[in-house]
Amino acid sequence: MFASCTSRNAPGGTSKRDVEIDRRIDGLLSAMDGAGKVEFASLEALSLINRAIFQAPRPSYTSRAHPWSPAQFAYVRSGAGYDFPCVWIASKRARAQKVVIHMHANACDVGHIYELCARDAECWRANVLLVEYPGYGASSGVAYERSVDRHVAAAYVYVTEECGVDPKDIVLLGRSLGTGPATKLASAIETVDGKTLSAVVLHSPFTSVREAGLALLGDIAHVMSDRWDNRAHVVKYKTRTLIVHALEDEVVPFEHATILHEMRQTAKLPSVLHSTHGTHNYFSYYRDYLQPINSFLDASAKVGIAPRMLPPLPDPIPRTRFSSAQVKSIMSMIAEQTPAPDAQEQSLGMRFYGMVDAMGETLPSADSTSPKKSGFTRFGGVSEFEQRDNDDKRSISPTSTIEGDNESSASGDSCDDEIMIHTPGGAKPRLIS
Repeated sequence: MFASCTSRNAPGGTSKRDVEIDRRIDGLLSAMDGAGKVEFASLEALSLINRAIFQAPRPSYTSRAHPWSPAQFAYVRSGAGYDFPCVWIASKRARAQKVVIHMHANACDVGHIYELCARDAECWRANVLLVEYPGYGASSGVAYERSVDRHVAAAYVYVTEECGVDPKDIVLLGRSLGTGPATKLASAIETVDGKTLSAVVLHSPFTSVREAGLALLGDIAHVMSDRWDNRAHVVKYKTRTLIVHALEDEVVPFEHATILHEMRQTAKLPSVLHSTHGTHNYFSYYRDYLQPINSFLDASAKVGIAPRMLPPLPDPIPRTRFSSAQVKSIMSMIAEQTPAPDAQEQSLGMRFYGMVDAMGETLPSADSTSPKKSGFTRFGGVSEFEQRDNDDKRSISPTSTIEGDNESSASGDSCDDEIMIHTPGGAKPRLIS
């Protein structure tokens, strides 16, 4: 599919088609943020609130040095006189119809998430477009609400106009900060084009930036001018929506996901809420991310047919490296969450971990004679195996985390220079010297 896309390998160029693309981008942007707004990037750059919200890390790539092939690197027309970089990841397992437009979290760029998103493309059998925000990675400019909205609107126009993808085959996926522009774009597409997308996936969404700030900063967040009010936009589109959120999320409380889900249910709009274990940045990549989204996308394409289980992930699966601070944090969390053997505590543990684990096996009860799973196994991985053609057995539920020191991992969306990697289920953490 990518071969049919018109990819700018370098910025620049104006034609009648470019003018039409600019008009479409402006139309979507007007529906997202209001018509006639004048942008002053220099003033937005001085905003202390913008500086606090948009925490771009040191770029993990440049236009000349990056981990993907030149064919995957595309400059997308912004509609504001400049082009910005995106990365196209084509599914290698099959010719894919679906395209996932991925809007990443804060404090990382597309270079940090490229490796995992390449695995997403294989497992979901979908092509993935990674959208870069202004001021992140190799993208120039200043990040503020309207400039980020412009980039995601331009990415959608790129996929539909230059790649020729039908909107019914497009999935919008936003994680944390990226859920704000995702809901706004979904509502704008139905308002302007009158078309429904394949699906919207919101991973760790917030009701609004201000309300998320209240959970972190307390009453001081009341002085903030609000940004990305998901309450207002999540009920303005009909596209079926999956909300994935961790019960113990310490950055964006789980209640935010519950509120958004209930608002859509009240409005009689299709919505699925999938609660997971772990925290904002610590979760099982396979059980809490890949599999729920895969099941949701399969169900949307094949109504009435049970979604397929994911095949084993490609070898080799790298082992997670933890800092000593992360190991202490994880082990402390496991100790607090491990249920006591009495019946009352066991029921609480069953409720927290779910009545079944990632592969559908019922957790042992208090009086069960089956061996009890270790805390680390239940926290991140599972012990199930899948029989392969050569009768070899291997774990198919790796644990995902983010490498970095404990302080950076506990303060919002964080990605270090090392990409998120994962480990086979039950593997013990390896300290970084």
